[in-house]
Amino acid sequence: MCVFERKNIKNNVNYLLQESLYKMLTLWTRVVQAAFIFLTTESIGVLLDPCGHISPESPVVQLGSNFTAVCVLKEKCMDNFAVNADNIFWKTNHAIVPKEQYTVINRTASSVTFRDVSSLNTQLTCNIYAFGQIEQNVYGITIISGLPPEKPKNLNCIVNEEKNMMCQWDPGRKTYLETNYTLKSEWATEKFADCKAQRDTPNSCTLDYSPVYFVNIEVWVEAENALGNITSDHINFDPIDKVKPNPPHNLSVRSSEELSSILKLAWINPSIKSFLRLKYSIQYRTKDASTWSQIPPEDTSSTRSSFTVQDLKPFTEYVFRIRCMKEDGKGFWSDWSEEASGITYEARPSKEPSFWYKIDPSHTHGYRPVKLIWKTLPPFEANGKILDYEVTLTRWKSHFQNYRVNDTKLTVNLTNDRYIATLTARNLVGRSDASVLTIPACDFRAVHPVMDLKAFPKDNKLWVEWTAPTESVNKYILEWCVLSDKSPCIPDWQQEDGTVHLTYLRGNLMESKCYLITVTPVYADGPGSPESVRAYLKQAAPSKGPTVRTKKVGKNEAVLEWDQLPVDVQNGFIRNYTILYKTAFGNETAVNVDSSHTEYTLSSLTSDTLYMVRMAAYTDEGGMQLVSIHLEQQKKESQEQEEDIECVVNCLHE
Repeated sequence: MCVFERKNIKNNVNYLLQESLYKMLTLWTRVVQAAFIFLTTESIGVLLDPCGHISPESPVVQLGSNFTAVCVLKEKCMDNFAVNADNIFWKTNHAIVPKEQYTVINRTASSVTFRDVSSLNTQLTCNIYAFGQIEQNVYGITIISGLPPEKPKNLNCIVNEEKNMMCQWDPGRKTYLETNYTLKSEWATEKFADCKAQRDTPNSCTLDYSPVYFVNIEVWVEAENALGNITSDHINFDPIDKVKPNPPHNLSVRSSEELSSILKLAWINPSIKSFLRLKYSIQYRTKDASTWSQIPPEDTSSTRSSFTVQDLKPFTEYVFRIRCMKEDGKGFWSDWSEEASGITYEARPSKEPSFWYKIDPSHTHGYRPVKLIWKTLPPFEANGKILDYEVTLTRWKSHFQNYRVNDTKLTVNLTNDRYIATLTARNLVGRSDASVLTIPACDFRAVHPVMDLKAFPKDNKLWVEWTAPTESVNKYILEWCVLSDKSPCIPDWQQEDGTVHLTYLRGNLMESKCYLITVTPVYADGPGSPESVRAYLKQAAPSKGPTVRTKKVGKNEAVLEWDQLPVDVQNGFIRNYTILYKTAFGNETAVNVDSSHTEYTLSSLTSDTLYMVRMAAYTDEGGMQLVSIHLEQQKKESQEQEEDIECVVNCLHE
């Protein structure tokens, strides 16, 4: 919005003059010589004389306050147009103001009052009806409204190393007016040049002189606009206590062959170290981690250029970063340095490998092929690169055999006697403890299985739980495989400590697949009896429905039969079958059949009647109704959750 000053009105004068003349000519048949409100000359384009004016001419009003404007007419206009103050009417943004807000002061002046001003910018015009009929604008102004500045708060300053001091503050509420913020600073004996905040950053300003350390300076902010001015609290400080140093640079990391749990850091301090004592914050994480660990602050509370980080994991890559600040804690932390990484030295493996065996069918009398299998150690247990494995086989009360293997399996041909097998893993530093396994004689009878074995999905994992036998268990072996009618059951396995009775399968499991899970307790003298259970990571509706057939048709009944669904298409535990049947025009009847059944008799049927029959199999995930098909078509494959089979049963009259 613009203020209606004289120069701003000149472009509209000719239009108003022409419009007024046109209205007059249409109202009167005779030509009226009239002197209008504004007299202009087109040749020089200068506004000669307004017909009146509004006071105040350029008002700035506080939001929520009252405001009164007065329009004063000139005698010349009053005579020429036969008007006085009674003929004045007011408009805001082209809308007429109610007359209740007018006050006629005298024959030349009229006022208008607005209570609780809420609009930010309002165009206000004073108008008359010339000759009682022609609407004519006399004068116009823009009422600018806003708020006085609040007292700036939270004034604080920072000295970035090698840069001038910058101060920031909270300017408070929005004023809706052009508000100037000036940062002032002085010593006890000298004042410095003002720093005026830019319009787009009214909450900060950077001084244009270099800071002087070890001498206190006083700083404050003044805020000012058309409605008032106010000053912040003064703060007094030594700029050295507001320093933000540059970060340490050239950070490097070295390992130690003597100790696999340490890494040595070194760096170059910022130049401000020459007259400022520093303390440090050092953070580190493993390469693949997202969260940082912190070195205790008390360990890095004085100026230094190196540090040894302890209690790290062997043969692990760590990432480091460092920052610094004034030793007494005054001022600001530097930004973080560039990250640097290093790998701790190797240590001997911290745990023995998981160890198990399988006995294949024997084709040689007195011997049996034994397949020894083991798991690679995870990195946090291997503590280095595993170079090879050593297997030792000792026959009961006899000599032993050694094997050095680069794989995770070894097949040996053993007699039917009892054997003790040991396994160690070797890296550059040394060997792990031995994993010991008893391979019993061929006449060994396994006993003492686990009890109450169950498996269930939870949190996208397949959990296995059992009750431990009363005998002392060295460890448990968990094996699992996918049951299928088309391919053999190829097991995966894992080992758990003898104290564990709840765990989850640590393999790449698939949804809608049936897993056969076996838990075997392992005792000092050999394995116990295995126990098995079936489970799904996540069930789905069957891929197919059962193929239903008529086994027998009688006068008033029909016997239906079907085959159990192959495990590959079950996609879950089949809980029940649903048979739906009806005549061509009758209501449909539903019957639920237990999943253990493979036939069902429909009874109380009407003779000589054609029945439509549908059948579906349901898992825990349920099913959905599909279009039926005729028996001649045998079956219809579901693309989603169920196979419905329809058959035509003709109940013949005997």
